[in-house]
Amino acid sequence: MNEGEEPIDDNEQEHQVDISVRAMKRSQTRQYIELLKRRVASLRLMARELRECRESFTSMGLEAIHKHVLYQKSLCSGIRALDDELKVLRRQMAAASGLQPEGMSLAAFQGLCDADCSLQLRQVMDDLEAVQKRVRRLNRVYAGLLRHSRRSINVLITVMAKYIGTYSPSPGGSAWSSPW
Repeated sequence: MNEGEEPIDDNEQEHQVDISVRAMKRSQTRQYIELLKRRVASLRLMARELRECRESFTSMGLEAIHKHVLYQKSLCSGIRALDDELKVLRRQMAAASGLQPEGMSLAAFQGLCDADCSLQLRQVMDDLEAVQKRVRRLNRVYAGLLRHSRRSINVLITVMAKYIGTYSPSPGGSAWSSPW
């Protein structure tokens, strides 16, 4: 204690610690919500990317398909990194509150937040659920398109293998020489 300061009683000290803990929880909750918003934005980009890549498949734009696949990979890496950050932060918040993060329900997690943050968390979680459903549906469509493309390519390979000598150029002549 510095000279001229009055001593702080135990109740006031506990009150200051409580305010400090609530401020830390609020800060962590806001950080968690921002990470969730970034995850929602990344998933929206993934949904758009899946639609655009499907269009590239139907137009047989191989270079465009390759670019889309590379971008999808980078989006997946970014989403995994966000998930790791979310997991760490959730563990920290649960531990600070004396709870176990594994198996903690959303309601229990929201209990760690004040009313404003809890409402904002619920809204972001609703957005996240909706975009996850959309990406799952688009991913199933995309997977089906890939299966059908694989079948078509296998059929073409089989057909080409059967006629491999039939359409080859004659020795010394052009492949498109006139029969007369």
